Amino acid sequence: MATKSKPRFGKGSNFKGKGRAQGGMSGGKPGNTNALRNGRAIALKRLTVGELPKEMLSVRREGRAYRRTLESEVLRIRGAITLTEGHLIDTASAATIQAGICRWLLRERIAKMSPADIRGCTADLVKAKERRDAAVRALGLDRDDTEDVMAKLYQVEAKTIEQANQHADGAGGTEGE
Repeated sequence: MATKSKPRFGKGSNFKGKGRAQGGMSGGKPGNTNALRNGRAIALKRLTVGELPKEMLSVRREGRAYRRTLESEVLRIRGAITLTEGHLIDTASAATIQAGICRWLLRERIAKMSPADIRGCTADLVKAKERRDAAVRALGLDRDDTEDVMAKLYQVEAKTIEQANQHADGAGGTEGE
């Protein structure tokens, strides 16, 4: 009589799958965005950059790199990205892409452009950089926390001096009795 052999895969087998031990899923742990090849698995809070023509591949890469730099800086400083900060990051990266498109046009198509087109493109370049700078400024990444600490110290010192003056005027205690 022939005995039934144990199946290699499926029910009754010891096969657990390849990759991570929990569930046999391949790839990184949940939340790890290091090895992403496209934006399919990115958290829903993150806004993705739209597509550009192939000849502007470097502009798209510049915008995405700028977005990743801002996101990592906000995460490093604050620990999380709020909805408002996400929109500010999106505005800054979109302005960076707009500035890159203007630079690309000036570099590649300037021979075909009229003087009015060139002036308009350079004006758009400056406006895009101003919008990017305003969005980054609104994120408040370079704000010095020592100013807040010093303000709190001075508030405490002022209260202490005020209490001491009240105490000296006789309003604070019963020492003079």
